[in-house]
Amino acid sequence: MSEITDYLSQKIVEIRLARFIGEVVWASGSIIASAGLLFRIILLAIVGFSVLFIGLYLSVHYELQRLDYMHALERLTHKEK
Repeated sequence: MSEITDYLSQKIVEIRLARFIGEVVWASGSIIASAGLLFRIILLAIVGFSVLFIGLYLSVHYELQRLDYMHALERLTHKEK
């Protein structure tokens, strides 16, 4: 059982890093979109909003994966007791 819990713990760490990268993409898209709106450059705003939505999707996707791994790890640890 410890091999499975170690594997799940490692996956949780990897997912947290991926979620952080998604948040960085989201933040950069937000900055680009804001700059595009501020300077009234429509192409920059379109690209910024696209990057923003991709970052949001990645953040939510990896957060849901992290929650799934956390629940699996909790189920395993409760079965061991």
